Order: sequence, then structure tokens, then C-alpha cells
Amino acid sequence: MTKEEPRPGQATLAGALIIGGSVILVLAAWQRIATLRTLTVQESFEKVVQDPLFTGMGWSADDFSMAVRVLCIIGAAAATASAILGFQVYKRSASARVVLTGLAPFVFIGGLVSDAFLTPMVLVGVALLWLQPTRDWYAGRPWVKRYEERRAARLGTLRPPAPSAPASVPAPGAGPDSTSAPAPRPLTGPAPIPPRLPGQRRRTAAERGPRPPALRLACVLTWASSALAIVGLGFGATFAQRLGEEMFRQMTQQQPKMLEAYQLTESELVATLYLLFVGGALWAVGATVLAGLAYVGHNWARIVLAVSGASAAAVALFFALALWPLVVLVGMLGAATWLLTRPEVGRWFLP
Repeated sequence: MTKEEPRPGQATLAGALIIGGSVILVLAAWQRIATLRTLTVQESFEKVVQDPLFTGMGWSADDFSMAVRVLCIIGAAAATASAILGFQVYKRSASARVVLTGLAPFVFIGGLVSDAFLTPMVLVGVALLWLQPTRDWYAGRPWVKRYEERRAARLGTLRPPAPSAPASVPAPGAGPDSTSAPAPRPLTGPAPIPPRLPGQRRRTAAERGPRPPALRLACVLTWASSALAIVGLGFGATFAQRLGEEMFRQMTQQQPKMLEAYQLTESELVATLYLLFVGGALWAVGATVLAGLAYVGHNWARIVLAVSGASAAAVALFFALALWPLVVLVGMLGAATWLLTRPEVGRWFLP
């Protein structure tokens, strides 16, 4: 932060929201953990596990209580880190901004299970770090001048256009070489990129210039959603045995003919569930690697990552019909896919 370019008010507000919301979440999480063994909470858990969703998974009130405890601890840890990194916002730490974005999903989940209704404060603060003029401030650009220019442009769009001057009529007998001919108007917009000649090497990431903010945000969202998916799939794999046994019992009672037709055994069903959990985790790991390759400038990785993100969002949307918290994952994957297909991102990958 320099004297010529002071810290934007949005950055100050973002840091305050992150610190305040994180402190509130930590207190709410530990308050939630302290009341898990009370009679009122246990009775509410008994009602929750009687829902058809948890009945199919074979969860008991103790299992649900343990899951809430673990998620509260994860949320409190993420909120503690966010509170510490919130102070780094005032120091214009780019790494702190990236880590805060990665911690946002865990803070959101911690807020859900701990009933901390002010948790969105943290998410709003993280979002402000990626908006203008805070984005220019982090990049070291003269944000004050750019902010005034954007403000003037917005005000200009609200005003009626000025009447255009009538075109000058050339004098009689003036030829095409006459000096009275109007000069051609300069072209607006980015200059065309010359085609790459055969055998010409492609530009490196350093030669392309700074990465577009949309590409950086897409990679961060991909890494955060992949980490969230790996944690969730690992958590589900711990209950795969019990879930498979309960599913097989219900299928035996409700659809015995299907089991007989496919000759599906209980061990095969459990193995299938394990395979799905492991496959999903490997998919998330692959997306993490693709995001890293796209970040360093591989266009094929960007294309594959966009297709993977759209497919994963569709799968998560299907399962969100039963597990509504997956809507957050759908939003993150959809936003990352949209950012990867932005025109400025595509131009940066051109040869």
C-alpha cells in the first residue's frame, strides 16, 4: 500500500466482515458442540434421523451428533484461520486472499451446522476482495484513477447522447485526393491477433502477460470445490458399509425381483458404493491437477476442465435433490465453468 494509492473502502469493509463473521462462527461452533449432549438437542436429532434420507443411510442420533461435531470443528478451524488472514487483507496479501477463498466453503458448512446466521458476512467479505476497486488495489494498479474513469463512464451512459455534427459536403470538383476528405475514424477495440505461422512456437505464460482475474478465480473455485468434494466423499466412505447394508435390506423388501434379475449381493453393493466414492475423489484430484495446468497456460487443460466442471455440476445437481447443501457445490462448479469460457480467458490462451 502506497501513499498515492490508499486502501479502498471496500477492502476495509471486507476485512472487517471476514474478521467479525469468523469470530462469531468460532463462538457459535463451540457453543453448538457444548450443547450436543443436552436432552433437547438429542430429541431433535432423533427426529432428524427418522427422515427417509437418513433412514436409508442407517444413521442413528449418535452418528448424526458425531457428524455435527466434526463439521463444527472443521468450521471453527476454518473460521480461526479466516480471522487471522482477515488482518492480512489490510496488508494487501494476495496469498491471504486466495486462501480465504479456499476456506469459504468450509466456513459456510460450519455456519450451517452451528446455526451461525451471520456466517454470510465472511462470504460477502471474500467476494468483495475479488471485485473492483479492491482487485486493482491488490494488483498494484492505480485504482483511484480507474475508479473515477469507470464512474464517469457509467454517468455518461445515463446522459442523452450529444447531437452529432452534420457531415461536411465536399466542394464541387474535389477529387479523391483532396485534403477536405474526412479522415477515417480509428478502430476501437483490441487489436487483432496475428495468426500463428507453421512451426512457430506458442507463447509462454510469461509472454502472454498477466493472467485474467477470471482465470485465477476459476482455478481457486475449482481447487476449493475439489477439496470440499474430497472431504465429503471421504466422510461418506466411512459410512459406506452401513449404508450398503441398509440399502440392500430395503431393496430386499421392496424390489426382490430386481436383486434376483441382476444377482446383486450385499458385498457387491457395498463394493459399488466404495468404488463410487473413490472414483469421485479421483475425479476431484484430477480437476485439481487440470486447474494447475490451466493456470500455467495449457489451453487443452482449460477445455477439459470446463467440460469436467459442467459434468460435475450436473452430477451434483442430481444428488442435490436429496442433499440440498450440494447446491453450494453446484454453484461453485457452475461459476468456475462460466469463468473458464469467458472471452478474455480464451484470448489469453491464444498462441
